[in-house]
Amino acid sequence: MTSQRRFSSVCLTVGAMLTMGAPVAAVAQSPAESVDSIFAFATNSTPGCAVSAIRNGAVEYAKGYGMADLEHDVPITPQTPFYLASVSKQFTAAAVNLLVLDGKVSLDDDVRKSIPEVPDYGTPITLRHLMHHTSGLRDYLTLFGLAGLSDFTITNTDFLEMVGRQRALSFRPGEQYSYSNTGYVLLSIVVERVSGKSLRAFAQERLFAPLGMTSTQFRDHHNMLIKGRALAYAPSGMEGYTLSLPHFDVVGDGGLYSTVEDLARWESNFLEPRVGGAKWLKLEGQRGRLNSGTSIPYGAGLSHGTYRGEPTVEHGGALGGYNIGLLRFPARRFSVAVLCNGNIVPSGLLARRVADVYLRDVLEPVEAATVPTATSAVSVETLAPYKGSFFDDRRMLMRDVVVEDGRLYFSRGPNNRSELVAIGGTRFRMAGTPTVAVFSAQADTLRLETPEMTAFVFRRVRAVDPRDLRSYAGSYESSELKVTWVVAAGDSSLTVRPARETPIRLDPAFEDAFRSPSIFARFIRDEKGKIVAVDVSAGEGARNVRFERQRR
Repeated sequence: MTSQRRFSSVCLTVGAMLTMGAPVAAVAQSPAESVDSIFAFATNSTPGCAVSAIRNGAVEYAKGYGMADLEHDVPITPQTPFYLASVSKQFTAAAVNLLVLDGKVSLDDDVRKSIPEVPDYGTPITLRHLMHHTSGLRDYLTLFGLAGLSDFTITNTDFLEMVGRQRALSFRPGEQYSYSNTGYVLLSIVVERVSGKSLRAFAQERLFAPLGMTSTQFRDHHNMLIKGRALAYAPSGMEGYTLSLPHFDVVGDGGLYSTVEDLARWESNFLEPRVGGAKWLKLEGQRGRLNSGTSIPYGAGLSHGTYRGEPTVEHGGALGGYNIGLLRFPARRFSVAVLCNGNIVPSGLLARRVADVYLRDVLEPVEAATVPTATSAVSVETLAPYKGSFFDDRRMLMRDVVVEDGRLYFSRGPNNRSELVAIGGTRFRMAGTPTVAVFSAQADTLRLETPEMTAFVFRRVRAVDPRDLRSYAGSYESSELKVTWVVAAGDSSLTVRPARETPIRLDPAFEDAFRSPSIFARFIRDEKGKIVAVDVSAGEGARNVRFERQRR
């Protein structure tokens, strides 16, 4: 797909959470000077960021860098509201947990109790599944993207119609963790139907007003005015920048605007909960658990982890040009908020660099094995057995292991790869992360093991000369998306022409399977060997969306 906004999200992926650089070197500067140097990339002619360092629930340092509005030369300040993207999720979860304490809902309620428009898949999908991303529901942003509606103003009606047309889950509820924005939009609708108030009104009454968050609100209509907000931008060659703004009407997964000063008031509630009290705080701290009993790092719109030996609770968000991070060190009563309106530097990395400044006396040294520096080059012959293509048939993900200049890399696609650093035998650490890549003795299986997360298991696949490419050509229709794709055959690849979108080139992956950087397509044959359908997956967000072949 051509629009990067479609598959951004939104989400807090393993790579986004863990691929963080080394800390800022200690220098003879004041903390304020050190933070200024971190954000030196933002100028009066570029987008930038607002940052706050929050200790004991109060702002210790806050400043704006760069411009909130390039057209009108408006600078960013600590009072500038930003679109929080997926950082909004923790506020939606907080609202649901208040309803739990009110006795209005239970986290074990079937979502269909409040939203019967959700299809009956033969097994309950609970509010807890939605909150912890274990529902198996396909991600609605990915679905609208596949339907060629990435720039479409999505309303709750549009959203429910799309969700209601889905005939399959990506997995049985509770079996896996897979980030899905769909769950949090559904939670926002649960709040509305149970409380009789929109999430915007409910959150204003129960969360923002009591905490004095006067510059915070959910924008549930794309025409709403947000006074003083930062616009968001994307680089645009010779033109410098173009606007890159979300304009959805759905909220819950995103939709919240706030400032770094208001977020300090929010963080203070996790220290002394004026809203919700101790019982609410306990609900907020619950992490998800799979059917197997395995605990996952995610829960209630927050991801739990560690950084340099310190427990952390955080969430990031990105949509359009917005690039947001909120990082908490609960044991140190310290948080960092970084709100950016451009994707110059990842907000999660910036937040950690700020934490390096203020917590330098308590953070552990960075382990050499997790620093994303290059390893010593070795012979190609030593690494050659590991290179190749690998496929995870549970998550419908295709990945490559490549060798370049005597180094081994795990590749997710163009300009998105991580070096694999040898740590002994057939084990490699993914540079800059705690993830370990383990190859089987014959290098025909690759496991990615990350602490407290279910392993990704990839099996080696080998490209084959596809059968006559012309046999795949034709029109394919998805009743779930209400869209038709046209597949055309070339000399060595297929071209897919989705409605309203730039054509996509699909290269052969293995038998009856084709791939692009954004989608994986597997053609289905009947008992006579005739192609009758194609299942399309777009990462983990939407797996095996069926397109039926139309008669010629």
